[in-house]
Amino acid sequence: MSVFRWTAPLFKLASRRWSEDDFTTLAAYLRPYVAAGGVFADLGGGTGDLGAGIAQALGARVIIVDPTPQMLRRVDAHPLVSVRLAAAERLPFPDGYVDALLCCDALHHFRDQGSCATEIARAVRPGGGVLILDMEASTRRCRPCVLLERALGEPAAFRTAADTVEFLAGYGIVGTSTRQQGNSYLFVGSVSSSP
Repeated sequence: MSVFRWTAPLFKLASRRWSEDDFTTLAAYLRPYVAAGGVFADLGGGTGDLGAGIAQALGARVIIVDPTPQMLRRVDAHPLVSVRLAAAERLPFPDGYVDALLCCDALHHFRDQGSCATEIARAVRPGGGVLILDMEASTRRCRPCVLLERALGEPAAFRTAADTVEFLAGYGIVGTSTRQQGNSYLFVGSVSSSP
């Protein structure tokens, strides 16, 4: 993910796209899993702006997890926010440590999505929530993104909303995906309580 080393300042600027309404809306999806004072992870959270906004809306702690130090250096200090330098395939948490996990615009960047899904299912407590937002692979606008990201050395492993549901279910993360306005989908699910 070397491209993120030099684009981190641009991502910090782009974080202004998130509004208080966005934070409130996304917090509502996590609220059944994350009580006030609870903790969730923002996987591939970059500069941390989305995770921090949701944490404030929930009154919960967030751990921004990203493999790029240049991104994490741009996370604003806040009592509800901490950072961990780590890859999605090797999360730095004990089993069942977080109440939920958020992953926005990052799933397609993970080179080993199977290992990532295994780690999510391990790190999120049984019955805990998983919220994923990503670009829908079947849209016209996705193809240019795939080409650009691959030219930059990224895997660009985009999935469809339906494929994400099936893929995650294979790792004990059960939920539903809905297409959003534009080119994205939103997956909401939970980690199965059964072994």
